[in-house]
Amino acid sequence: MPVTDEYPEYEHDHGYEEFREDFSRDYEEYEAEAPAEEARPKKGKNILLELVMTFAGLIFLGASVLALVWVCLNVHPDAGTATTVSGSGKLNLMSNLDAYMNNAASDALGDLTYIRKIYTIDENATVAPVPNPDGFGTTDDPAVIQKLIDDAWELIAGQDMIWNANADFVPGEPMRYYYDETILVIQWKEYIDGRCCTMAEVKLAHGSQLRRKIADDTYGSSVLLYASEMANAVNSVVAINGDFYTFRDLGITVYQRQLYRSDLDSVDTCFFDTNGNMIFSKAGQFADTAAAEQFIQDNDILFSVSFGPVLVDNGELLQCDSYPIGEINTEYSRSCIAQKGELHYLLMTINHTMDSRPRATINELGSYIHSKGVDKAYTLDGGQTAEIVMMGGPVNYVDYNNERLVSDIIYFATALPGGGQEVSQ
Repeated sequence: MPVTDEYPEYEHDHGYEEFREDFSRDYEEYEAEAPAEEARPKKGKNILLELVMTFAGLIFLGASVLALVWVCLNVHPDAGTATTVSGSGKLNLMSNLDAYMNNAASDALGDLTYIRKIYTIDENATVAPVPNPDGFGTTDDPAVIQKLIDDAWELIAGQDMIWNANADFVPGEPMRYYYDETILVIQWKEYIDGRCCTMAEVKLAHGSQLRRKIADDTYGSSVLLYASEMANAVNSVVAINGDFYTFRDLGITVYQRQLYRSDLDSVDTCFFDTNGNMIFSKAGQFADTAAAEQFIQDNDILFSVSFGPVLVDNGELLQCDSYPIGEINTEYSRSCIAQKGELHYLLMTINHTMDSRPRATINELGSYIHSKGVDKAYTLDGGQTAEIVMMGGPVNYVDYNNERLVSDIIYFATALPGGGQEVSQ
């Protein structure tokens, strides 16, 4: 019988059986109190995890210091909102810093955990990143579009799509699409109440991907261009005509945060903030220019269009009986832009067709866009100007089968780097 320190009384003069019984009893008590083997921490894995987390923490610390230095150097301490010394006028500083830190975390943690990167386009950029040619496609099979929607689940983020496989699609007209991790576009034509409606549904990852292009990139320029020219020049994925602001002197015009026109009482205005939200003001809403400027500042407005009227607001269809422009009660080619939830849009035109289908009055246009379940909708310039551009040219039948020279477009772009940049820094 061997000698033990824990059981010295069993040395020589106690039997083996007594020792085994006492030892077994003590061991069972120890096992009952100790954690299960699989629950006990594994030192090797803990050390590796601690090293990785320490490394990630150092990266975050370094990024935070750089961000803090950037803020100190570029933000005026006495300003109520952030502005850069370079005069770019970015008020979305915190959003940019959030994106920077998010992407730093994604790079640092790597395979340990998935963090979706945030890509943005600088609001002063005159050209957007080049879309991936492989992201474009055409099909006449609704199943292809449905698979595309299924694949884009992360970008869609649980929102209900407007495109519907059971729509009354126009025979012989292809469905066009584009998809990358920052933007999904589905374009199609369908009949609604006998009208040929050209539509493009857009889902974005970031508000900076909704943009306005004016001819010559200078407000008030006499240069006019075709919508397709401007769309192609800025690498648009999909675009729609704007308000043709140089053709008339009505409404409130904001471009790159600056108020250029302040005709407060004539037409409704659609403002776009830096988060990609459509915000309306009704004709006569502002008492004076100072009130309009305060509204623009308070709502972080980047640009606006002035045509109208507002068609849908807060999900409610609005009836329009009179309006100073647009000949609302006559059947014309129409164009409008709508929003359904966060960073989710629908573009629609109703045009003349080769088989002489009717066009639409303003209230008919409102009824058709409202039927798609949008929260907000606003009328853009119509007639020969009404146009949606994708994959190099107009996808609707433009009046007289000929594009009109115009002053501006609204467009949607990819934010993936490659001709663009990851995050504004």
